[in-house]
Amino acid sequence: MIEFHFAHGYLVATFLSPITNQRTDKYGGSLENRMRLGLEIAESVRKALPQNIVIGARVSVTDYVENGWDINQTIEFAKQLTKLGLDFVDCSSGSIVSNVDPLNTNEVQIKSAAKVQKEVGIATAAVGKITDPHFAEKILQENGATLIFIGRAFLNNPHWPYMAADVLANEKTFKYPNQYDWCIGWKGFAKWRKDIYKDQNNN
Repeated sequence: MIEFHFAHGYLVATFLSPITNQRTDKYGGSLENRMRLGLEIAESVRKALPQNIVIGARVSVTDYVENGWDINQTIEFAKQLTKLGLDFVDCSSGSIVSNVDPLNTNEVQIKSAAKVQKEVGIATAAVGKITDPHFAEKILQENGATLIFIGRAFLNNPHWPYMAADVLANEKTFKYPNQYDWCIGWKGFAKWRKDIYKDQNNN
């Protein structure tokens, strides 16, 4: 999977936002022009890669300031990305304008992911302070997003997916590979060795 970083004040984000894009050529001015660079990149990469490689784009759904990039422009951008064959849009926000401190970026991003998914029909990812497996599952079940992207919580706990699986699933729906037992102590490793020895004797 490949994700373009079209958010947070990086290059393409500065073309998208009317605040930072002051160009007077075909890459500035109208929404169509401001989207042009990102769409050209997306189109080129999509054409260069086989269809079994998933491609998405992270976008900032809002600049949090008047006359900046907003959810309506995000939806139009997502429509154009969909036409080019992209598979998902990752809905983040902000970072074009300094000294902007929105009260709840988490809520904004999750609601925007749901809105883009509903109006565009493309898969979306929800991000931002999603650390509780129950909360993540609630977003998915309520069609708030198609995907949940975990960042800092995963850095804090690299076993977060297993923890979430333990919380949400059971033996009938989730089982990690036996080799993973090696990582959780001698007891698990010893059981694995015993099972292997039994299989060898049976054969």
